[in-house]
Amino acid sequence: MKPSNTENTEIFSVTLPDIGEGVVEGEVIEWLKNEGDSIAQDEAVVVIMTDKATVELPAPYPGTLHKQHYPAGDIAHVGKPLYEIQLAAGIVANKEKTKQIARREPSETKKQVTVPLCEKALATPATRHLAKELGVDINAIHGSGKDGRIVVADLVKKAPSTPFPAFPDDENIPLVGIPKLMALKMTESAQTIPHFTFFESVDAGRLIKMRQRLRDAAETKGLHLTYMPFIIRALSLTIRQFPMINSNVDMENNKIRIHRQHNIGIAINSDVGLIVPVLHGVQAMSLEEITEKYEDLKTRALSHKLKNEEMKGATITISNFGVLGGEGRWATPIINSPEVAILAIARIFKEPFVKNGDVAIRDTMNLSWSFDHRIIDGNQAASCSQHFAGLIQNPAPLL
Repeated sequence: MKPSNTENTEIFSVTLPDIGEGVVEGEVIEWLKNEGDSIAQDEAVVVIMTDKATVELPAPYPGTLHKQHYPAGDIAHVGKPLYEIQLAAGIVANKEKTKQIARREPSETKKQVTVPLCEKALATPATRHLAKELGVDINAIHGSGKDGRIVVADLVKKAPSTPFPAFPDDENIPLVGIPKLMALKMTESAQTIPHFTFFESVDAGRLIKMRQRLRDAAETKGLHLTYMPFIIRALSLTIRQFPMINSNVDMENNKIRIHRQHNIGIAINSDVGLIVPVLHGVQAMSLEEITEKYEDLKTRALSHKLKNEEMKGATITISNFGVLGGEGRWATPIINSPEVAILAIARIFKEPFVKNGDVAIRDTMNLSWSFDHRIIDGNQAASCSQHFAGLIQNPAPLL
């Protein structure tokens, strides 16, 4: 945000702030104020939708809306002017505050070594074979790997795309806002993280009884006790035993950063698409605290009232596709980069199983994990899932 003087008034330029982790742009959904309207300090001016959430952005100073830089429906970019305020009489923009808000340190650009086109490109035989299949001239591109080595991601970027044929009755839907940014995020994750998925079935009978026992007490406090707080609590206790699933990989500096904070992202289906608000500091919460904070977070997420910081900083994610109903049993969730693990939960259903030679019916919860195979192997995944399953089967430690 930058002030500029015009004659006897001061025009303050408001830029689009960073309103979500990794977000670089947002769709202007609605202007709550028109040009020429008076604005109070902290009054909402515009509604912006990103791949994380829909948020109302407040005015940093009182005055008059001087200019809108984007019409509704356009895409605004982080750090670029969004609108201008003609400051109210006697109001002077705090330049130190302005610097703190507006300054965005340029992110360090990935070092890219250029391979001279007259020389043979540095690449593995498998990469060369893939380049041939994709129809890419491997000697005409620049590698992003170590010492200019060409990697698969470089080929994918250069591979010619074959457009799907268009038909007269086709409908074109603009890919903007949350759908567009989610598409970009998921593509990046799928291309950069080597996923593998681990499945496990869990007897949830005791968990069902525990929830039934605690539900009445929760309702007296105005809380609707679902299974999600138990799942969040179980995941946090599992992280204590397997901290590697709560980390991220820094390939540039050859480091694995393990997070002591358990900041759990929870995928929620809303009227604007899939959003992932974050429950911060779960490692320090009791089951009751998790229930209270989760219900509050979910309510505000569905009513578009989340704070910016509640959309940032996730270290691991849960996706509960069971709440959508249907007969889906398993999933292969895509990791939310730069995280290294994600857990997808199906709805609890009854199924037959064999116990001591007899066939019985049990309440089953299916777990679908995806892990980053760069740092988590099959043994770690199985041990982690078994520990989590044990907490669902025997949930006393969750209290």
